[in-house]
Amino acid sequence: MGKMKALIFDCDGVIAETEKDGHRVSFNRAFKEMGINAEWSVEEYQELLKTAGGKERMKVYFDKHSSMLGGEGSDERLIMALHKRKTEIFMEMCAKGEMPVRYGIKRLINEAHENGILLVVCSTSNEKSVETLIKSSLGEKEYHYFSGIFAGDIVKNKKPAPDIYNMVKDKFKLNGEECFVVEDNRNGLLAAKGAGMYCVVTISFYSHDEYFKEADLVVSTLGDPGIPASIPKFGPGNITEIGFVTVGTLEKLMNKSIA
Repeated sequence: MGKMKALIFDCDGVIAETEKDGHRVSFNRAFKEMGINAEWSVEEYQELLKTAGGKERMKVYFDKHSSMLGGEGSDERLIMALHKRKTEIFMEMCAKGEMPVRYGIKRLINEAHENGILLVVCSTSNEKSVETLIKSSLGEKEYHYFSGIFAGDIVKNKKPAPDIYNMVKDKFKLNGEECFVVEDNRNGLLAAKGAGMYCVVTISFYSHDEYFKEADLVVSTLGDPGIPASIPKFGPGNITEIGFVTVGTLEKLMNKSIA
């Protein structure tokens, strides 16, 4: 029987539902403050999320809408300034408690900690944003349970490339089959699988129509008392009924023993 040694969490859409009402709003506020006539709608942002990383996302957008920047396309200095201000706005929102934690996240983190499992966060978001979100939504105690936060531009190639997860393996001397990743979208799933890791997908607002066939488990949430973890119809199909996703659930999946 294999045993999980590391439980790795993505941040946005996994720890909290941040994209629609957090990052998107922060980008729009930063644009307005800096006199740029751009406002990303809920629907438009869904398409933009196909590009991992906030700076990369803005570059794709402004290269396409160069007239908003005087016809010159994206400018690296402007992109950096926008991203810096956007990060500040997002951190202010987190500090005010505007990004509540998703069901089951805090419960599973505490369970993994009690079982001596290494806890790590891997995100394409800015490291300070990730730290602020974890502290504000989970708490200082849970924040200190994490042995590493790998975020932002720590790797050259962002998800769906597996680089950030491979970095975790190298840092902590792990094999992929000893790790379980919690992701919310296809880019993250492909990154985890590319690193040879197991992956459970907790569907977020923007990922409900994505394709997750490679996942070991797909759920609506990880589940909490009164909030069961329901299995979407397009999930892997190796689980038909589940209350909460627990450390035991994940280890059974690692050993292929769930019927």
